[in-house]
Amino acid sequence: MEMLDEIREVRMVNGKPYVTDEQTVADMDAEEAKAAVTDLLRSWRQFREIDMSVAATSGAQLGIEWWRCLQYLALADSRLKEIFIGGDRSPRSIRLFHQYKLRLIEGGLRLRADA
Repeated sequence: MEMLDEIREVRMVNGKPYVTDEQTVADMDAEEAKAAVTDLLRSWRQFREIDMSVAATSGAQLGIEWWRCLQYLALADSRLKEIFIGGDRSPRSIRLFHQYKLRLIEGGLRLRADA
């Protein structure tokens, strides 16, 4: 009978398991953080490729693409920074974010939103 005592009833709402608002927000935050990390890494790789191309050839079209990639990289960086530090703008938070970002770019971290 001990095994039956451990069974809990799952509360269902509209045929789905009930999820608290806090859990929903936490799940959304984790998804947003994962998307922001992916966006930063993709933007960094694109910028690095274009940056090497511009260094090799100084064509006008590559120059425009370089500026576009730099803009996307700045936006991705800003998005991830907002998620990472939130409202804490202390030098310590900025330093931790910078270290985290460098480790992401160097490939030292796996893509984990809860890290």
